[in-house]
Amino acid sequence: MLLATYALSTLSVEQKKQRGFIERLQHRLRHYGAFPGQADAQAVLADIDRLSRFAEARHQGKVEQWLMPAVRRASADAAPLLADLESLSRTGGLLLGELRSTWQRTVQRDAGHLHQLLRSVELYCQNLLHRLAKEEHELLPLAQRVLSSDGWFSIGAGFLRHDAGQAGKFAATATATATFKAAPARPHPARM
Repeated sequence: MLLATYALSTLSVEQKKQRGFIERLQHRLRHYGAFPGQADAQAVLADIDRLSRFAEARHQGKVEQWLMPAVRRASADAAPLLADLESLSRTGGLLLGELRSTWQRTVQRDAGHLHQLLRSVELYCQNLLHRLAKEEHELLPLAQRVLSSDGWFSIGAGFLRHDAGQAGKFAATATATATFKAAPARPHPARM
């Protein structure tokens, strides 16, 4: 039961973080659209890059990796909802492809394509928010009804393995960075 609580709490916290990220990004991009003369191209591109990385991480997230397959195995009644969520993911993938294409045209040409770029980002964000809402209001309640304790145990164990792997990657990166920064500067051989 503890792992079920952990799994549900983890999903809830992650969804709130994702929703907050998307809403903050939308706010910044709407500001860029309202005041295009003030839009810093590098800041816009940095936001698009963050969105792209977010999308890739989201696709490999816990909902797709553990929750949806468990719900699919537990209930045939989940098929329409899961198909709808998968459709939203495919649509998101297409929108992200369009966004990347528009981004490249904007970078290669000029800021005149900013409006089209911002529209693509807005559509993508709306798609993500729609999917998050369906997960929160439909998938999670359905999962709570149809998954057994063993199913939740398996999901929670998967989440723990995932989190441990992420923590290991973070620790390795932090250690390598600290080691690099702490290494004494060696004089260039030509200057000796």
